[in-house]
Amino acid sequence: MTENKLGNLKNCKKCNRLFAAPDASSSLCSRCNEAIDDDFTKVREYIYDNPTSGVKDVSIGTGVSTEAILKWIRDGKIVLGANALISFCERCGEVVNGGGRFCPKCIRSLTDGLKAGMDSNDSHRPRGGMHIREKNNLKKD
Repeated sequence: MTENKLGNLKNCKKCNRLFAAPDASSSLCSRCNEAIDDDFTKVREYIYDNPTSGVKDVSIGTGVSTEAILKWIRDGKIVLGANALISFCERCGEVVNGGGRFCPKCIRSLTDGLKAGMDSNDSHRPRGGMHIREKNNLKKD
């Protein structure tokens, strides 16, 4: 059987050129894939020669965008050292400098949500509830 290559025609996400996608998940043409591979090679070699460099230093030294470098870190293609002070927000995926779990925007949103939840719970909370009985009030049978 022959495969219908025309059924997999797509526009490249980066350059908008029409190309025959080898599979459904492909979104970049071969030229753009090669350019990305070349950029990754530049970054890898720069990091090898300058292992203590930060993301901005690598970007300036290689000419590769910080967004591309951060994407490779997120994808696990670049592994950060143990002392790296960069991470990604667990809620939205934004870069968090200083190694925290959440970005400032999400921290603010979560804090506001918790405060609103606590305020609304206070007005609906029954006043009885559980309590600890004092030793003096214990009855002996």
